[in-house]
Amino acid sequence: MLNGRWAFIVVVAGLVVVLNGCAETSAQRMINANDHNGLANYYMQQAQELREKAKQWEFTAEYYDKHSEPHGKTEPAQHAAHCRAIAQNYKKAAAEADALAQEHRAMRPHGMIQ
Repeated sequence: MLNGRWAFIVVVAGLVVVLNGCAETSAQRMINANDHNGLANYYMQQAQELREKAKQWEFTAEYYDKHSEPHGKTEPAQHAAHCRAIAQNYKKAAAEADALAQEHRAMRPHGMIQ
């Protein structure tokens, strides 16, 4: 099971590399260095950023709820529902990042504090 988790982490880090267009990200360097403390902090930060994005999409959904005039071919209620679905996806990703952070905190060497 641990090998599957590492494979997932490597895949996620690889996607970050592709998406950012960098040769090697700080997350990849931490994986290569077996830096569980750094990875725990990295995933905690990622989770926070994802939660902020979710809040922005919720705010946009509320805007569509309050402003009922049509926006193109789609009704405001449909826009709001779409925005809420995006927010839910960000919340789910944040929860996954939190879980990864927790796993790496558990892998830190004994006696290591942050």
